Amino acid sequence: MKYLKIIGFLLAVVGIYFFYLFIPNRIILSGNENFPKAANDPSKGILQIQYWDKWIPYKKIEGHSFIFENSRLDVQEAFLSSAKSNISIDDVNALLIISALDAGNDSAFVRYECVIDNKTLSPLKRWQHYSSSKKMEKQILKIMSAAKVYYSKPPAIK
Repeated sequence: MKYLKIIGFLLAVVGIYFFYLFIPNRIILSGNENFPKAANDPSKGILQIQYWDKWIPYKKIEGHSFIFENSRLDVQEAFLSSAKSNISIDDVNALLIISALDAGNDSAFVRYECVIDNKTLSPLKRWQHYSSSKKMEKQILKIMSAAKVYYSKPPAIK
């Protein structure tokens, strides 16, 4: 009986340490894609946040926020080479940065990066942040694929 208690205690300690050893302090979601040249257009490119309502697959808009089925994207600001926004899922917030660079004659290099701060002592919070990051990654991939479809369409002839 004494050995069962010791083994149970050791398993509990190892289980708790699992959250600190295998779930990182910073969860980084990032990706790169080649988009058509239109994505880096200074007038209607992916960094022009005033046109995001044309391609983002949202449920509704509240001010500068896009509301999705299970998340929210708050658009903050755009510079010459990047656009910043805040994405929220399950009370987990992270900064989403989308950058676009010219990659040649007919393409633009688009990169997204989202960093989730996971420095918490609670193993349950760490697991919540980790599972929310997986949902967040799916939502970001939906957003990026919608952008790629939008910018792949040929411009309308007037």
